[in-house]
Amino acid sequence: MGRVNLENWMLLLNPHAGGGRGKKDLEQIMDLLQKAGFEFELFISTYAQHAIQLTMNGIEKGYRRIIVAGGDGTLNEVANGVLRQTVCDPSEILIGMIPVGTGNDWIRTFDIPNDYKKAIKRIRKGRVFWQDVGQIRARQNGHQELRFFTNMAGFGFDALVAEKANRLKERGRADWFVYLQSLVSSYLSYKTRQVSVVVDGKELRDLIFSVSVGIGKYNGGGLLQAPNAVPDNGLFQVTIIHKIGLAGILKNLPGLFNGRFIKDRRVSVLQGKEVLVESAFELAGEADGENLGNHRFELTVFPKKLQVIVGKKAFPKSQERAKAEELEGVLLD
Repeated sequence: MGRVNLENWMLLLNPHAGGGRGKKDLEQIMDLLQKAGFEFELFISTYAQHAIQLTMNGIEKGYRRIIVAGGDGTLNEVANGVLRQTVCDPSEILIGMIPVGTGNDWIRTFDIPNDYKKAIKRIRKGRVFWQDVGQIRARQNGHQELRFFTNMAGFGFDALVAEKANRLKERGRADWFVYLQSLVSSYLSYKTRQVSVVVDGKELRDLIFSVSVGIGKYNGGGLLQAPNAVPDNGLFQVTIIHKIGLAGILKNLPGLFNGRFIKDRRVSVLQGKEVLVESAFELAGEADGENLGNHRFELTVFPKKLQVIVGKKAFPKSQERAKAEELEGVLLD
């Protein structure tokens, strides 16, 4: 018997995750959970943002423990459901993750294996972590959108790559080359914009290739875009890549996978609680890989807002690790 209470879980599965892998592996995932002793009710999302409503419905029914079987976008929707519902305080909800998506970037920061059986073992152990959450207000076609995110938001080139990758996923593509193909095609069509980035009141205005605002460290299927991000310090890591040519991109390509690209003179790294990204021109935006907005983006961090189950290696080397370990078992008995 693991430390986590195995009763009364809500299993929210996205059948479209991983190019349809969620649907194909549904029986396998359920079988593994049952063998691990979990008691759960299955909820299946069938369209964009459906998981938000399903999460709210499940909480209204009394569920306080949620297993997400999907990718970063599914986790994003579940987090939005948890934070938007008014039935209980979001701190009462516990979230575990079984990765089924294509990129699976959130799990890289939070030490969740990209393997169903091993991920379920992580959930059974119930190591609790209180992560920060970002809120983004985006203006699109005269309307304002509000969205929470759990990993990273991107603007400019990053968002264009996410948009193209999403189109490929909708066609059933589910391998890592989705991101490689999207990177190449995006570069061929992308135009660097004059962008204003304001971090805690301090403005940087320049020709900017991309802006990444991270709670987690990775996006784009394993790119280490925010290597210094700490997901419970109450601060975003803001990585700004200024105008850069093809030679500069090729030079820094290996550094995108180990974080060393931030040492390039054309890269600025900032930290802050509030970020404003704005351009007079149309500017693509995304949060956790989901596209939104086209002009002005206001971001605010909410410290330790979401209770998630993580692996042992996810904890930062700080006093927060001891606090988190003391919280193990909260809502689990």
